[in-house]
Amino acid sequence: MSPFRFALALLFLFGCELRKGEEVLAVASASEPSPNASVLPAPLAAAPTKQSPKDIAHPPPDPSSDAGAPEPPRPLRDDDVMPPEGELRAAPGVSLEGRLRWLDASAPRSPEGNNEVLGRARDKTAFDVRIDASSLGRLRFALASRAFPFPAGTELRARDDRFGHVLVWPGASAYTPLAPGTLRAVLSEARVDVSTLSEPSVLLGGPGSLLGLPTQKVKLETSLGKLELEQAVVPLAGSSGALLCRLLLELLSVGPESAACRADQIPLRAEYAWPSGARFELEITKITKRPELPSESLATPPRAASLRRGELPSVPFVVLVEERELGELHTRALPPPTKLDPTAPKLGLVFQNRGDVPRYLLVDGVPVVWLRADAEWLVAGLKQGRYTVQTRDFFGSESSPMRLLELPARYQVGD
Repeated sequence: MSPFRFALALLFLFGCELRKGEEVLAVASASEPSPNASVLPAPLAAAPTKQSPKDIAHPPPDPSSDAGAPEPPRPLRDDDVMPPEGELRAAPGVSLEGRLRWLDASAPRSPEGNNEVLGRARDKTAFDVRIDASSLGRLRFALASRAFPFPAGTELRARDDRFGHVLVWPGASAYTPLAPGTLRAVLSEARVDVSTLSEPSVLLGGPGSLLGLPTQKVKLETSLGKLELEQAVVPLAGSSGALLCRLLLELLSVGPESAACRADQIPLRAEYAWPSGARFELEITKITKRPELPSESLATPPRAASLRRGELPSVPFVVLVEERELGELHTRALPPPTKLDPTAPKLGLVFQNRGDVPRYLLVDGVPVVWLRADAEWLVAGLKQGRYTVQTRDFFGSESSPMRLLELPARYQVGD
């Protein structure tokens, strides 16, 4: 073979090997990431499957996640022994003041009613709350009113790496883990009971404005009722705005993974509509930016707090208005009724709750006592006269019809 032909043969063989090598590089291995992984957005994670109440309280262990990827929040269990957050650092955030309230029509005015005293009593027994939302992803929801069925100083706390809440006892001496699905029963029935969480229909509402901030509305509906949320972007709140959103959704028995809760927004209003036609609302009335929130008030659970599994710091009754204040609701007493009820007390009003849930007794629209089921209480201090009375559960979703009673009298609800 001539030297020229030998060189041509070598060039031909080298070209074949080069094309063969390029073809192998173009086919990626099944175990290797796609070259598009660095430029395409990650796919949305599928929402977790719905769980039964038992599964929610005792979820299976989470599978291991990819290295470097944040783990999704883990549902709290009723037997969780959480390590105390003693080293939580102080961080900026926001403080909110708000009020939960019933939105139905008020009681009719009595000719003997002292309107100024009645107004002060209604304001004093309102469901006021104070909320701290930290940029660290911690939430403190303080029950700041005597109207709640818990001792003064009781709080709800949450953290962004857990689904559910921690109920902190007064003085931060103890805590009770509340698995997802228990919060509604805790507030309305004063017991730790898990209910099934539902999947709502979600509808985006229009824009709005609250406290000088632009807001976005979203509407949710389940078989339990409807909820309209109005949320605003408050950067200092960090991801804790979603924690407040989850708390409000759980009052409608909606799961915490709902897309209605976003890490960059915080709710400023939540209005519930129940099938009975009654309405219930949380309205934020004040928002304050905090360059630093104290870490001890956000630790979940608090340092040195003991675990109280399935227990609540509740009491069989809560007196909301003192005897002296009750005597001032009316400006004058009326003569006693000509026909007395033989079961009535000599003075005042005996309230018997024969229902299966705790009830508030309202006198002329003022909540005067919270009473557990199957119990009774003497409301002393009221002047003789005619009063409008009614009972409600915490959310106002179950109410008895208004009745006009002439005192002294006995008033019973339930069988």
